Amino acid sequence: MKLVYSLYIGESNNHNGDFCGYSSSDDLLNSLLLSSTVSGRNFDKCELYCNTRAKELISEDGRVFPFTSIIVCFDYLDNWLQLHNWAYPKLVTYSMQKEPFVHLDFDAILSDGIPAELLNKKLIFQQKEMIAGGKYTYYYKLFEEAKLLNLLPSIIKFCPSFAMNMGLFGCMQQSALYLVKQYCDAAFEYVKQQQANYEKLVLVHEQSMLFEQLFIVNFLEENKLQAEIDYDTFIDGNSKNKFYPNYRFSHFYSNWKRKNIVVVAIKKELDRLGLNKKKTSKPTLQAH
Repeated sequence: MKLVYSLYIGESNNHNGDFCGYSSSDDLLNSLLLSSTVSGRNFDKCELYCNTRAKELISEDGRVFPFTSIIVCFDYLDNWLQLHNWAYPKLVTYSMQKEPFVHLDFDAILSDGIPAELLNKKLIFQQKEMIAGGKYTYYYKLFEEAKLLNLLPSIIKFCPSFAMNMGLFGCMQQSALYLVKQYCDAAFEYVKQQQANYEKLVLVHEQSMLFEQLFIVNFLEENKLQAEIDYDTFIDGNSKNKFYPNYRFSHFYSNWKRKNIVVVAIKKELDRLGLNKKKTSKPTLQAH
């Protein structure tokens, strides 16, 4: 099975003035190098989907990234992709896959691979984010705003009781790729509608959480997929879901990746593993 990453670097990287969610491009590259090297050891292939700007940044870094392929496919986004749709390139990557895959955010580290008992699932996710009775009630507000503005694709019919954290997302079976494609197409349709109505949006910077993390649950439930039978979550400790305490998985989501304690820890781990060495020569990266 292959591991895939997505990295789109626009001319403007973040509404807070940082670099794709990190404090600097160096911090981003450190995280990507550690994640792809450590996590990639558990997979047959490790691929990066990106734009030219991202490929050049990696080439200029001088260290050895473990990608078996670097696929430049996001350049067309330069003319129109807005910052609040930061998850859009990830879904483009999902939609391009023709075989089972695991997608990992580059601020996540999967040290021990995928638990064997998850390999026979159709889909796997990082974890559930409960909306009903939970702390993630902003999903209701996002859904209601999109519905009020008539932006939702017709296939998205309801706001479910939970969303999925997609720091880790895997389509483990060939037979489930069609569902991933349907989900991505719905998200693409929504983003097109949303961008045409941008001036009407109040909840702007949360848009990616709506189409990336909430839409997928519509497809799980419409296809009558059952938790723990057809799909599962990797680190959710909810009593109704399996928990994998013996597997090491870290996700430095949101502002965690900018905290000094995390930045320093990643640098130390790169040093410990000998990954900070510069290449003596720069081989040509494979681009498609």
